[in-house]
Amino acid sequence: MLTKLTHLDLCTTYMNSFLTGAIPTELGMLTKLTHLNLSDNYLTGPIPTEFGMLTKLAHLHLFVGNSLSGTIPSELGTLSHLTRLGLEDNDLTGTIPTELGMLSQLGSLRLESNGLTGIIPTELGLLSQLVLLKLSDNELTGKIPTELGNIPEKLLYLLLA
Repeated sequence: MLTKLTHLDLCTTYMNSFLTGAIPTELGMLTKLTHLNLSDNYLTGPIPTEFGMLTKLAHLHLFVGNSLSGTIPSELGTLSHLTRLGLEDNDLTGTIPTELGMLSQLGSLRLESNGLTGIIPTELGLLSQLVLLKLSDNELTGKIPTELGNIPEKLLYLLLA
């Protein structure tokens, strides 16, 4: 019944109730979605790998108020239409998937305020449309990849500290 849905915005900024518990994996079956906003709720658990099936998705917002845990699914790297990815202010751990470098349309990547570890992937330097990159308040180590210098002048905001 909801298979034709293109926008799903359950952000509590617009509602008076909060979503709790895990994100239903069944949302991955809404393959017509272009916008998914579950921000400002009390969601917990992992980001479903099934989100990799949302191939029309342009905006994915799962930030503020949620306490999502686990790793960032590498399957998100298949979302070729994604222009905005907001996963900030959660409890995500592990490394930043190199597959995110395949998101050629991505203009905004917000991963700050999590528990991400490891190095900043050099593949992020392939994000030619990137305007905003926030990776601060994580446990990232190593040098800033020189490949980030390949991002054209479109990059207006870079926060790594």
